[in-house]
Amino acid sequence: MIFDKLKNIFERVMPQVDTSDIKPETVLTSDLGVDSLNMLLLAVSVEEEFGINFEPSTKIDTVKDICDYVEAQLA
Repeated sequence: MIFDKLKNIFERVMPQVDTSDIKPETVLTSDLGVDSLNMLLLAVSVEEEFGINFEPSTKIDTVKDICDYVEAQLA
């Protein structure tokens, strides 16, 4: 569920990314080309979608990192 919603967010924020290639182990920067602006847009979109807030110290490298963080915040 979280993973599917994240793929939808990627479709909105980064339409140039082929979301069928996104897997949990996908690295945001090297595999998807996420830069600092995209990361900010993704973070805001994820926060709005799930009603959570990212801590500034949160280390996010992969799609799984986002899933794990959201799951922990919703628990």
